[in-house]
Amino acid sequence: MSNINRIILAVNGRVAELRARADEEAEQGEIVEKVIIVAAVAAMAIAAMAAIKALVDIKIGGIQL
Repeated sequence: MSNINRIILAVNGRVAELRARADEEAEQGEIVEKVIIVAAVAAMAIAAMAAIKALVDIKIGGIQL
């Protein structure tokens, strides 16, 4: 096997390793993105529940028994 072929094989191996690593990192990035989106939706839901509770408390406070 010539030196050029060995170099080409080494470069191809390294490229394959880098592609695999990039795929793993991209997957991790997608997971982080999903977690951030879920956290934002949860925060909006908590804020909505707090607003509804405040409105209900105001209504209940206005009722005379």
